[in-house]
Amino acid sequence: MKQWRPSPHRACVRAGTHALAAFGLALISVTAAGAAKLGGPYFVDDAEIGKVGSCENEQWASSAHNGDHIYVFSPACVVQQGAPVEIGTNLVNFRSNGVIDATASLTAKTVPIPLPGGGRPGFGLALSSAFVWDLTSNTLNGLILNVPLSYDFSKALRLNINVGMQYLTDPSVLLATAGVGVSWNFVDQWSIISEVFALMGPGQTNPRFQTGLRYNPIKAVDCDFIYGRNLTGEGANWFTVALTVRIGEDG
Repeated sequence: MKQWRPSPHRACVRAGTHALAAFGLALISVTAAGAAKLGGPYFVDDAEIGKVGSCENEQWASSAHNGDHIYVFSPACVVQQGAPVEIGTNLVNFRSNGVIDATASLTAKTVPIPLPGGGRPGFGLALSSAFVWDLTSNTLNGLILNVPLSYDFSKALRLNINVGMQYLTDPSVLLATAGVGVSWNFVDQWSIISEVFALMGPGQTNPRFQTGLRYNPIKAVDCDFIYGRNLTGEGANWFTVALTVRIGEDG
């Protein structure tokens, strides 16, 4: 019997994922002296989205020493649907254990309890989800639900805690998800983002972690350089390069 392993995109889609990640996620510049918002290839999400009318485009490439890879293109915009909602998609190409596949996801995220803002300490709560479609088999791949909770200690330091679930269709299995992450804007234009997370269910190997260095050359652009371990449960070392470009976040 073939042993089931999660496809690599499930570690990257923003339900967060970034994804889950994540997963769509609006980012702010650390040049504005704020704690780095998550997005791109991070699994642990935060309780924040951009303002209504803003959009972003995330692209990243992850490679493991065993030959696995993940390539992602992820645009998203924030619209007013009673409350602000971030609507996006993740287009993913991945290689896992010698098998190449592609998926497309529809993602949504809203923030019923916003963070205080202005560098004031306090909590925020978000809700996010993703609907994942397998482009190779033209079938439903899975559903993702995530609850990000964030606490701002200051303008420069944020703690993120996630709990959620992923339902996978082939084979049919329900996984619990959890993660903890910290983002620290230690100097203008530079942040460190670290996270540890787990997918809990049949055949899973935990924990999994990533640590990244983020550079903001200008307010509208984020560049991430990330080292990870065991991202998809395979026990490999990963390196990721990511680029995020935003519009409509001025003011």
